[in-house]
Amino acid sequence: MANKTYDVAIIGCGSSGIAAGIELLSQSNLNFIILEARNRVGGRAYTDQHSLNFPFDLGAEWIHEYDSNNSLYSFHEQFQTDLNDDCYIQLFDPTRILCYDSDGSIISQEVSSLAQITTNRLFTQFKSNDTNEDASVYDAIQPEYNRLEEGQHKRLVKAMIVAVEEIFAADLYQLSAKQYLNNPNWSIEVESKNNLVVKHGLGYFLERITNHFQLSVLFNTVVTEIDTLSHADIVQISTSQNQKISAKYVIITVPLGCLKQDTIIFQPRLPQWKLDAVDQLGFGHTDKIIMQFDKTFWNEEATILYLVDASFPFALCNPAKCILSFMIGGRRAQKMEDEKNEITIAQIMKHLKQTFTQQEFKLEHYIISRWTQDEFARGSYSYFTMNSSVETMELLAKECSENRLFWAGEHTSDGASVHTAFAIGTREAKKILNYHSMKT
Repeated sequence: MANKTYDVAIIGCGSSGIAAGIELLSQSNLNFIILEARNRVGGRAYTDQHSLNFPFDLGAEWIHEYDSNNSLYSFHEQFQTDLNDDCYIQLFDPTRILCYDSDGSIISQEVSSLAQITTNRLFTQFKSNDTNEDASVYDAIQPEYNRLEEGQHKRLVKAMIVAVEEIFAADLYQLSAKQYLNNPNWSIEVESKNNLVVKHGLGYFLERITNHFQLSVLFNTVVTEIDTLSHADIVQISTSQNQKISAKYVIITVPLGCLKQDTIIFQPRLPQWKLDAVDQLGFGHTDKIIMQFDKTFWNEEATILYLVDASFPFALCNPAKCILSFMIGGRRAQKMEDEKNEITIAQIMKHLKQTFTQQEFKLEHYIISRWTQDEFARGSYSYFTMNSSVETMELLAKECSENRLFWAGEHTSDGASVHTAFAIGTREAKKILNYHSMKT
């Protein structure tokens, strides 16, 4: 497959790359190849099928906003005969949140519900307009947070804010108040609804889609250079294995973290407006510490566990498999990635034993993700920094190099999710088909 000229080369076989390939396959006779650095598809949606006695997603775990408008809806419906155990999860249902104070005492549902209401209010009270200077979310909510009365309620709000930082993969001081506060498209309630958990794994689901369409993928192919200068009307792609692959059009779907760290050299240099957009948009950090125990020692009805003042205060509960998945984002995730596994696990176990003093339980297995240290990810997903906006993403998505380089990935459209990335891949393939038809 290498040392050959294609109509289209797609760099990356994550959600966007898969979708672009399907669109080209189903809507044209163009020959294309997908170049994937890993030995698998899915990118940051990865189902580990070997470490535990059941599949588990180390990255993206569910399909957000699942309904008939979702770009993955028709594919899920097509495979539903085999995935009929998939189910919705309402993450922040106040009746299924289990909260413990720093002294190990359980926090009442009344206080828990009030803390969630307060956290929602903090993220909806910022008033902005087009003439306002941007501020960080931290600076915007801090005055209101400081006015809260000291006590259990405020301590729990602090733990819930840590969970919000995990959702955004960034610390509050890094986030744009204009983009995130008073935003009708985001709240804890919105984040909680219509999340479809794919029982056999979201990464495995993307693998099934790829196999179903028999997409042509060249694995273990690390792209190192993209040259639009040396050959007229042809883009030459170089790899770490000294392959030379040529194409009329290229769709680049590599993560924003890789673009920020210049893992691919562009000849000539990308236009300044593109480089500025790469620099301006944030790329965050979020990780999971998945812990399987010999039994479920917490309330089996709970979907979320909060441990106030703990180093890792936020966990998703899977009682059927005796699993707590501790989630962290921003600086906490970066710090954890630099520590030994034994230190991280010891910290969590110490707090669990201080909290559940009447229970005896044993840790049997654990898995820890490190997406920032992953050479083909360099982080988790994008976020709006101060003074960045949807317009920044539009610049990241804009084709360049005389309409030969096209751009996809979650960072090129608002949403930072697998299904939005999938829709973007389809969008870019359609652009190429349109350009190609005009030229012919």
